[in-house]
Amino acid sequence: MNHFLFDFFLCFFILSSWRKLSVNSQCVGDCENCITPKGERGQCVTIKNCPQLLRILSYVPIRAEDANLLRDSNCGFQGIDPKVCCSLTNEQITTPPPATRIPLNTGEKLTGYHSSLLPSTEICGVSSAERILGGEETELDEFPWMALLQYTKPRGKGFHCGGVLISNRYVLTAAHCVKGKDLPRTWTLSSVRLGEYNTETEEDCVTSGNGYKWCSDKPIDIPVEERIAHEKYQPRDPNQYNDIALLRLSRAVNFTDYIKPVCLPTSSELINNDFVGTTMYVAGWGKTENSSDSPIKLKLKVPVKRITTCAEVYRNADIELGPTQMCAGGESGKDSCRGDSGGPLMGNYKNANADANWYALGLVSFGPSPCGTAGWPGIYTKINDFVPWIVNKLKP
Repeated sequence: MNHFLFDFFLCFFILSSWRKLSVNSQCVGDCENCITPKGERGQCVTIKNCPQLLRILSYVPIRAEDANLLRDSNCGFQGIDPKVCCSLTNEQITTPPPATRIPLNTGEKLTGYHSSLLPSTEICGVSSAERILGGEETELDEFPWMALLQYTKPRGKGFHCGGVLISNRYVLTAAHCVKGKDLPRTWTLSSVRLGEYNTETEEDCVTSGNGYKWCSDKPIDIPVEERIAHEKYQPRDPNQYNDIALLRLSRAVNFTDYIKPVCLPTSSELINNDFVGTTMYVAGWGKTENSSDSPIKLKLKVPVKRITTCAEVYRNADIELGPTQMCAGGESGKDSCRGDSGGPLMGNYKNANADANWYALGLVSFGPSPCGTAGWPGIYTKINDFVPWIVNKLKP
């Protein structure tokens, strides 16, 4: 998963990997004096004695240009502490301002919402596959609401995010997949693929134990007509509040066994549930803005953790989680990096008619890098709190 923001451990990677790198900054004389990567006269000191470079490590996710500057500024070690060529001009590093902190405990209760533009529980969240046994690969018809976001790039097209179908005209995804800081300006989010299983084959088939060959319908690509990122989303906010977006498709989708919408938590019971202690699933192909993990749709079971517990962990990376976020996972080697940026965190719950439906309750937002780091759960946008925003954005 990254995800776009699965890089906040990069600063620690830089420190640990410096021992393996050659000295990049040019030394003058005895190496106490040096030339910075920008060609300025500097002094080789431990990083804790160079405020303008030390400040870089106070902001996450760290920007690529700042990470390169740190690497190129290395000029040796003092014991186990890395040394950097610190500019004598005391130039300040330009970093984004810290985001406004949002208190975790608001105590606010929300009422239920209804929209005629969202499918009923007779249609949404109904999966014909009942074979979730903890395996990695999904069945052909498992999670038929999963979507792949396709980007047009200078040298072709590629899938670099995920999403979830919520109606015949809308896909829900993360705002960082629409206007994220790591999205190259030359990329255009052009279409959504639905009904996909294996991105490397034109016809997706599996063979049962008795030799029966079972094939799914051919996936479809639908152009994106409108991209609606949340108005309060700030791409460079390290906390990634309001990381949610809607994609309006150019035409209505016909539902099949392999293309169906997921349910949204519109009831007051689901909206006000934090789901702590329950188990949910993430699924996808591991597509992010800079990696492509698996050609086959995968799934993973993750436990939902208390947001206040996760907040204590993430404060170690100068990230303040808010009440509109949720966290899950945190086991070594298991995380939503097995899914996609913008893909759903899903739960299977009974509705008033005692039928079990799948609900999208979170959107993959960010987490540790490498993903699956023990003790660091993945962070998700809490869909419950954005149902009013979603409903108000829908059009026939």
